[in-house]
Amino acid sequence: MTPSGRPSPDASVLKKRRLGRTELLVTEVGVGGANLSADDAGEETLLAAFALGINFVETGRAYKGSEYLIGGALAQSPNKGDVHVASKTLARSRNGALNDLERSLQHLRFQAIDLYQLNSVGREDWPQVMSDGGALEGLREARNQGLLRFIGISSHSLSVLRWAIESGEFDTVQVKWGAFHSSSAGVIRLARERDIGVIGMKPFGGFGMFGSLKGSDFEKTLSAPTLLQYALANVDLSVCIPGVRRPQEVRENVRAATSFAGLTDAGKAEIAESAKAFVRAMRSRT
Repeated sequence: MTPSGRPSPDASVLKKRRLGRTELLVTEVGVGGANLSADDAGEETLLAAFALGINFVETGRAYKGSEYLIGGALAQSPNKGDVHVASKTLARSRNGALNDLERSLQHLRFQAIDLYQLNSVGREDWPQVMSDGGALEGLREARNQGLLRFIGISSHSLSVLRWAIESGEFDTVQVKWGAFHSSSAGVIRLARERDIGVIGMKPFGGFGMFGSLKGSDFEKTLSAPTLLQYALANVDLSVCIPGVRRPQEVRENVRAATSFAGLTDAGKAEIAESAKAFVRAMRSRT
């Protein structure tokens, strides 16, 4: 849809994938909301995403101002009813998770949220969040009260993600995925086998990786469209959430997704090897 509510040529061809057992159908490219408030164009960026048909936005309590922006943009969008929102908490206790959920709902202007996740759970956090009085207990209570529909987890630890999948407690997992994070393929496959939705974060590498590519010998071979298409080539992925700050970035992501015709195994291997070579080159400079 366009901002005026008319169909957009891109929106009709932006593919959707099933978010595991949640049964939600989400566009294969979503919006990562971590940096939305870092630019004055945050609200405009969200409205552009909704107008182009993107129906999945991921944010978190740790992303200052992001939930406010999303709530405000949704209030203005004619597509509000079609958009699925996920947020997350860094709290590790029951009370902390419930307090964060309450704030998230206020900031987003929601009565209930589709998906609420435990954020950045490390190996050292796992026993606490899973214990009596832990964060998972709080989210279970909130689900029983109708304040959230589904429970997810994000982690940078493949071990934690495997534990989460094996536990059967989580409807979704959020994992680093892309040419710079190809080691996550096994966890993503396992999640798909268990019918758990997979949210792929940091397709461009994260932590300033993409900025370092600009002006380098790898800028063309590891362009944003190429990296996003590499991530989307994994059919076990439910949705990819590149971080965006400006409307142009959203348009470029949608263009990359809608023009994607697939990658051969040789093509995937070539992109992955270029990513490894770039990382080696970066390390050699330090």
